[in-house]
Amino acid sequence: MKHSLLLFIFFVFSCHAIAQSDNNDFWNKEMENSSDIIKPYILSTHPFGIYISRLNHNFNVRSPDKYFFLFEVSSGNIVLPYVKSYELTDPNDQKTAENLPWHDREYSFDLNKVPSKIKEFAADGVIRSYRFTFTLPITVHHELNFSLRANSLDGGKYPYSIFTSDETIEWFHRNIAGGKDPFSRQYYGLNKAGISYKDENDKVLTMNNGNFTIPGIDINYNYYPKLEMNEKHYIYLNFGAQLGINTSRYNPVADFGISSSILKKMIIKDKNILSFGASGGILRQHFIEYGDRVNISNQDFLYSFEALVQYKIKLKNKNHLSYGINYNFQTSYFKKKDIDHIVLTGERINTHWQKTISHLYDNLEGWNFICTYSTRKFSYFVYFREDLNLDNAPDFQTGIGLKMAIKKG
Repeated sequence: MKHSLLLFIFFVFSCHAIAQSDNNDFWNKEMENSSDIIKPYILSTHPFGIYISRLNHNFNVRSPDKYFFLFEVSSGNIVLPYVKSYELTDPNDQKTAENLPWHDREYSFDLNKVPSKIKEFAADGVIRSYRFTFTLPITVHHELNFSLRANSLDGGKYPYSIFTSDETIEWFHRNIAGGKDPFSRQYYGLNKAGISYKDENDKVLTMNNGNFTIPGIDINYNYYPKLEMNEKHYIYLNFGAQLGINTSRYNPVADFGISSSILKKMIIKDKNILSFGASGGILRQHFIEYGDRVNISNQDFLYSFEALVQYKIKLKNKNHLSYGINYNFQTSYFKKKDIDHIVLTGERINTHWQKTISHLYDNLEGWNFICTYSTRKFSYFVYFREDLNLDNAPDFQTGIGLKMAIKKG
């Protein structure tokens, strides 16, 4: 993450050296009113993440002057072969495990007798995420967003999954990436669907082919302060708070998060706008619990960070076309220190078999490439996401969406 952030900062200053700016009333208005950033819900369709109210960072500079409805659909291909883990609980066993490479621990313990907490996890298929959002502007500086989250699972067959199907990804690995899929899709079978997870308390999360679920709703409040640096330097801040009400039987809790973003805008060629920003946030998980839950995360807090670069082109018909690159980071679902005391077992048929469970103890990273076409009333966007750590949760993700403006009153 540090290297990615340094590269991002270097890019920012490089752009600043070549950018042109014109400090007048026209551009102040243009910056605030017509250059809002349409950023889709780019968070990964993770089998655990879909049941948590995660933070999707905001890079706008003011509340809109209209009501907005937004609908988006994303699809992510998941391949996580069955793995069983034993978290050792005896201090002597833990010390022994700490001094062994993870791939040798299985042969150093009698797993039928050693005291441990056992987890089992397997996931396959295409997880689809559906999001409905209504934006309610209160004033120029305040707004509320209401979002409904929904998800489904299927095998990802053509023509419903052109880019995220097993066949497409397998073809890419064999013909472009230079080799067989490191997660062995062909071995486990193509176009299968199913999620099964058992935690250390024998509580089970399952999702079968064709299942549809509504895991929760999110309520977001955003504040856009009016600052002197807005007009002088085109630098903007915003602050947000999120209440996530998770309604699934697997995670019946409420999450609460806060975030803040800083955005810098530049004028290029007297008509186009270059924007770059950074945002950080923290989500307090299950701060309210109203039922027994499956242990899909033992972290009280999930920290997240996003960086964004967007170039918006003003077309002759006064519409806009924009291209964006987004970097997304989130801390791990389980405490990283626990991996030192874990023994992993499974079919060792490829080099990445252990990732099914081991990736739950790693930070999540992803790059997103976004393209948006905007008119005065509608914005249409597409994006694709690629994981950095090759955790295959998901391997490749795509999304499309529509944002529609409705006049107030």
